[in-house]
Amino acid sequence: MASQSGMHEADAARMMAARERMPAAVRFSVLAAVGLALAGALYLIAVRGEALLVDLSALQRIFCF
Repeated sequence: MASQSGMHEADAARMMAARERMPAAVRFSVLAAVGLALAGALYLIAVRGEALLVDLSALQRIFCF
């Protein structure tokens, strides 16, 4: 009986380890989405930086920070 419970625990541990790992396609998709968001943010800062600062100062007046 003790050997069977040990095998079940080992199987359960192996299954948990397999579930915790992210598949390569999902990892690539998440990294690509984050990369695109960062690239878009850098583009907006580079091209519209001053206008973004003006918009942020307008928000400050609205929310009274």
